[in-house]
Formats: sequence, C-alpha cells, structure tokens
Amino acid sequence: MKPLAEIRPLVRSALPWTYKGELGEGTRIGYTYAFHLFTEGRGHMLVDETRYAVERGTLLFIRPGQVHSFHHNPGSRMESYNAYCDFWTEPEVLLPRFAFFPDLPDFTLMTRIEACPELESLPTQCSLSPYPYLIELFTQITEAFESTHYAKQLTGSLMHAFILRWFNSFTDTIPSDYRILKIIAEMESNPEIQLSYEQWCAKCNLEKSHFYKLFKQETGMTPKQYVLKMKMKKAIVLLQESKQSITSIADMLGYDSIHYFSKQFSTYYGISPSHLRSRK
Repeated sequence: MKPLAEIRPLVRSALPWTYKGELGEGTRIGYTYAFHLFTEGRGHMLVDETRYAVERGTLLFIRPGQVHSFHHNPGSRMESYNAYCDFWTEPEVLLPRFAFFPDLPDFTLMTRIEACPELESLPTQCSLSPYPYLIELFTQITEAFESTHYAKQLTGSLMHAFILRWFNSFTDTIPSDYRILKIIAEMESNPEIQLSYEQWCAKCNLEKSHFYKLFKQETGMTPKQYVLKMKMKKAIVLLQESKQSITSIADMLGYDSIHYFSKQFSTYYGISPSHLRSRK
C-alpha cells in the first residue's frame, strides 16, 4: 500500500479539446490515468456502463482500463481540458494513450498501477465549481505542457499538487459554498479592508442570517473572528520578515491606533509586538 504523496506524475499530454460528435469520442479503453475538466457545454460520459452528467466545472477521473465514451447534448458541444498521466513509473512507450472499439486493447501498454487507497478513494465524477483554485491549477498544467523549458518537470509538479489538493478538498474542512469561498479568499488576501456585514452579504447575495450561518458552518468562526485571524497571521509575518515599524504595520492592517493593534496582538499570541521583535 502506498500513500498518495508517493505518486510521481508524468503528464503524457495536456490539451484543450472540443467534443462535437466525432468518431474518436466513441467507446475506448485508456492505457493511462485521464482527467477531463469540462469548461463549457452539457452532456454525459459513460464510464464502465455508468452514466455521469457533464456540465461546466465537471471533472471526470478515468482509471486505466476503464471503458468510456463522450456524449454531448444535441445542438451543443462540450469544451474541456484533458490530461493523460502515469503515476508510478515512466513507460517506455507513451503512445497510444487508448484503444478504440472495436479494436482490442493491448494490455502490455497499460500504465503501472499500485495499490493506493487514497488514490482509489477519489471519485470518478465531481464538480470543481466550488473550488476555483483547483480549476486554475488544472488549466496551468495545460499551459505548462507547451513550455519551452522544463515542461516535463513543470507539468509533473503541477499535477502532483492538483491531485493532493483535490484529495484534500474531500478530507479537509474547507468551504463548499462558492459564495462563501469568494468572501474567504478576499478576507485572506486583504484582511485590512474594513467591510460591514451588509457589504459582505451584498457581495455574495445572501441574507445576513443565512450568510452568518453558512460562514460559521464552513469555518467554525464568525466573519469578524476570521478577519482577525487573517490580520494576526499577516501581522506576525510583517513583524518577523520586514523592517517596517510597528506603527506602520498597524496602519497597514487597518488599525487607527497602534495601542489597539498591540492589545489585539498580545491577546491573540500572548506576547506583544515589540517583545516579538526583540526576540532573536
């Protein structure tokens, strides 16, 4: 049994693709691990005779040897980013990546498969819409594949990061509502910006009570507590890694008074900003 951290992805191919009813979209068996992130259109995929709905943000994860096919709705096309990978070893033969029906697959071309419960626990289908950072990370794999230098290393590292973060999305307590995720991302990036409950609610189009309930459900904190946490996180980095004065840092974090900043910092960390600075 191997942990997911031990995979060493080799991205054989990563490219954007349009499914519009061509012959190659029919029944096929893959020799690699394959990912299909759909960005436009609607339809479905058949994977080992199970039907999976496809829409914008849908990710399909196909294991080696699985029989699958693509089917778009009449009058539409499905756009996607596709990546084909090996996880455990670099094969001598990189092509072909799959066999098309009615040809029988050549199992000597199948990528190496190791027992990895964490990898096996990943779903065949899920939506990445609540996780825009995962969508962005996956699209970077496609862009890196066209790099002039170090494309193999870049795509392998990005795919490894994507797999680990995707796995964490099912195991960590993280926001599952994209509206709350948007607010949290803003709080983490700019904790110094002072916004009222009404402004937060307007940003995600939620009633105050509903917003408060969802936010606390996802983070375990009130919005004000979370902003304070982000301020303190940023404060300690600035105190340890910059030469700015404590007054300047307090001002940067949106405090009108250095005394109030010092009081909150001391309460949060159990040490004053000046004492923290004086430590070697």
